[in-house]
Amino acid sequence: MRSRRLVALVARLLALITVVGLSFWLAPAPQGAPEVEYWGHYARVGPGLGFVVNHDSYGYLAMAQQPQRLLLPQEVRQSRPLYALLGAAVGYPLTAALGLAGQLGLAPRWPPDDLRFYGFYSGYVLLNALALLGSLLLLRIVFQCFAAGRGEGWQFYVLAWVLVANPITKAFFWTAHQQMLAFFVPLTCLVLAIRARRAVPGWGRLLAVSGGLGLLPLTYGSFVLVWPALAFGWWWAPAGGGPTARRRWWELAGRLAVSAAFFALPTLLWIGILRAHGTTYYNHEAAHYHQFVWLLDAARLPFREGWGLVGSKLAEYGASLQLVGGWLLLDVVLYVATWWQQRGRGDVLPWAAARALAWVFATFGVFFALLGYYPERLAYTLLPLVLALLAGLMPHWPRRYARPVALAGAAGWQLYVLFSYGPFS
Repeated sequence: MRSRRLVALVARLLALITVVGLSFWLAPAPQGAPEVEYWGHYARVGPGLGFVVNHDSYGYLAMAQQPQRLLLPQEVRQSRPLYALLGAAVGYPLTAALGLAGQLGLAPRWPPDDLRFYGFYSGYVLLNALALLGSLLLLRIVFQCFAAGRGEGWQFYVLAWVLVANPITKAFFWTAHQQMLAFFVPLTCLVLAIRARRAVPGWGRLLAVSGGLGLLPLTYGSFVLVWPALAFGWWWAPAGGGPTARRRWWELAGRLAVSAAFFALPTLLWIGILRAHGTTYYNHEAAHYHQFVWLLDAARLPFREGWGLVGSKLAEYGASLQLVGGWLLLDVVLYVATWWQQRGRGDVLPWAAARALAWVFATFGVFFALLGYYPERLAYTLLPLVLALLAGLMPHWPRRYARPVALAGAAGWQLYVLFSYGPFS
């Protein structure tokens, strides 16, 4: 019975992803506006229908077809080798399937180069769909944690609709890119921060979990925030003596230190593999965009100039949050209103979930503030955390009024994103 419910849930979520994804083909095409960043070309699939193929796609496609290029000096994707391997894992079978379909007359018989392009490109679109599906399944877990048994199905699907119908999906779902992981990462961190607090595992499982999660930063850089979320959960986990028992802090700190070492181990092993092949590890984000490296530059400057650089970077980060500023403001207003309405009748949010959300929100805020590179798309990484808070607030609202307002809000958001000009990169 449980498996049947899961299959039904997955089917509904895939339908949502498909419908919203296809709707973005109706979005306005690039018109060459100088103030709008445009890194790609427009692929027209019909009259008034199309999507932007990001120029980064060709690098991802080449890397998936020849993963050995990851060993070359200063290879752009070298710091994230597992995503290239995932592209190869889906690209080669799909290319073979398309070739077979062409021989059977079920698909065009493309030349070899075109066949590889369509096979690997389709593979990356499939990875985008799986990343978005995984994000929605994690959102379901988050919804259950924050609603604490009071939530209704329509509330979850409203939140899922908002998560799918967003500018990142609009710009990157139909192209070969990693950006669809932007929602998967914060939701993974939030689920870990909530669930890891149940218990600190024994040494064997602790090392296995830490090392396994350490593979994730080799797929997408911001997965480094998984470990702080895991550590937060374990720090608040009860000891074996009972639900209120606490381990001695130095014992737990020792376990966390070992966990951190094993979390870093996959990246260190990858750097070692590169050195064994005579290649110096290269991080394109640090070298080209000066991500986090700018902090070292600021430290070398005279005191006033260094702090001036820090201030200007933080102001730039604050300006980038205007993109999700409406959602953040909505969260604050609704939380205050719900707290006022609930005063004296219990907590607005489950305490453990609220504490985990505050921690994850803080770590993501600090991480991206110190990044030093603030493209528009990164601001929407906070959107899943905004939706997590809404998941805890919605069950407190009168269903008679909340349901039509929430559905109208999600539909309005979809239309706003759909018919807005851009983003295209």
